[in-house]
Amino acid sequence: MNMAPNDRMDKGPSRTLTILGCGTLGSAILFGLLSDAAQDSSRKPSDRSVDYRKGSGLLNGDTHGAPQDAEDVQKPTRFIACVRTPESADRLKKELADLNCPPIVTIVQGDNARAVQAADTVLLGCQPQDLANCIGEPAVKAALRGKLLISILAGVTIPQIQEILNHTEPPKVAAKMNGAIMADTSLNATSIVRAMPNTASFVRSSTTVITSCPNTTPSASRLVEWLFNSIGTVTQITAAQFDACTALCGSTPAFFALFIESLLDGAVALGLKRSEAQIMAAETMKGAAMLMLASEQPEMVKEKVATPGGSTIRGLLELERKALRGTIADALVTCTAAASVLGNKQAE
Repeated sequence: MNMAPNDRMDKGPSRTLTILGCGTLGSAILFGLLSDAAQDSSRKPSDRSVDYRKGSGLLNGDTHGAPQDAEDVQKPTRFIACVRTPESADRLKKELADLNCPPIVTIVQGDNARAVQAADTVLLGCQPQDLANCIGEPAVKAALRGKLLISILAGVTIPQIQEILNHTEPPKVAAKMNGAIMADTSLNATSIVRAMPNTASFVRSSTTVITSCPNTTPSASRLVEWLFNSIGTVTQITAAQFDACTALCGSTPAFFALFIESLLDGAVALGLKRSEAQIMAAETMKGAAMLMLASEQPEMVKEKVATPGGSTIRGLLELERKALRGTIADALVTCTAAASVLGNKQAE
């Protein structure tokens, strides 16, 4: 175990969130929450993020800045970041130090059971193939009883997690609803929520989709909503939609980065500095996205720019000749198919 000298693992009067697996996504969520907590502590009660998007509202798709009264949510005030290797622990320590993080984060190496025992809520962020090793230990399974477990594992379903935890009984699991097992609804059962944020959590601009098991309480649902609203937007979906949304929300930041990278190559070939071109291209993509978030349809954005006889329509025709539209659609379908089997590759 690796902890700072003054860190304590007991819960006390505070609320503790343990993150099992602080890789790229787990760390992004942690830092996003820390950033939100820092801003929240200096924010006046009247300060609210303004959402100009049409139809925005809690769990109706776009919820960034949706107000949540403090008394409605038992927010975590301490965090435990659980990692496997000394290298990961050192990396996380350095990142926290660089961010001048307050002493509310404990780094734990190689002791999932103790980290879960000290938690009120657990965020599961290990690799999908490491799921059984991460939560299958008897001490971890026992510690998860009666707690909220939020999984951000691509391709891993709620029934798969329930099977490892053995929190279902044969007479009670015959029925299924939208792919989620009807689990033991006793007070000792683990409430499981499946979520898929993305790496933009680090800058509090994630797009997160969530689905829950039937025994999730209203207070637990409010906590999950608050947690992911703190780092972006939230959309409630069914379990059957999850793999497609994993690809659409979780994977496409890499698609967009590839598109920007391609634009930069062209810009450099035309004599622009790469650093300046990156700012221009990224801001342009951001502006186009904001238009569509303000209810502008993609085809209308395109039509407004592609004036008759202009340069834009010539560029669009070149993209169509190279089958960009079909290539992107096929890439999303392929990504969805891959996401659907990630949870089946359990480590032996």
